[in-house]
Amino acid sequence: MSKSRQGFTLIEALIVLAILGILLSLMAGSLRSDRIAVNQAAQGLAANVTRARLEAIKNNTYAGLSVNTSQKSYMVWVDTNGNAAFDPGTDRVLQQVVLGQGELAQVTMGSGTTLTGIVFDSRGIPQDQLGGTVVLTNQSNTHSKTIAVNTQGRASIQ
Repeated sequence: MSKSRQGFTLIEALIVLAILGILLSLMAGSLRSDRIAVNQAAQGLAANVTRARLEAIKNNTYAGLSVNTSQKSYMVWVDTNGNAAFDPGTDRVLQQVVLGQGELAQVTMGSGTTLTGIVFDSRGIPQDQLGGTVVLTNQSNTHSKTIAVNTQGRASIQ
C-alpha cells in the first residue's frame, strides 16, 4: 500500500523561504537606493545654494540659484550684466541639475516646493530675503527631504 503524502517536506519549505529571503533583500536594496538618491540630491541642492553665494562674493557680482518646478530642475548662475536677474544667453550658467535623469532618475520635486530662486549680491546677501523650501521625493513618494533656505540664504536639510 502506498501512503498519500500531503504538505511539504522540510527541505521544500527551506528552499521556498530562501527564495523569499533573496527576493525581499533585493526589494529592500532598491528602496534603500531611492532613499540614498533623495538624500544625495538634497545635499547637492543645499551645497549649490552655498555655491551661488560664494560665486557672488568671488566674482564681486550677483549670482543665484533658480528653481524651475515645471521642469523639475534648478541651476546655479552668475550675473554678467549686473541686473540681479538671470538672462538666458547672457549670464553664465555654472551648473544645471535636472531631476529624474541620470544619477537622479529616482528623484523628483514634491508639491511643497515654494522656492523659485535666490539671488545673492556681491557681499553674499540675498536680494529678496524671502527664503523658501524645495521638497525632493523618490518616484513612489515614500521618502522625501525638504531643503529650507532661510532669509539669510543659508540652506538646511530637514
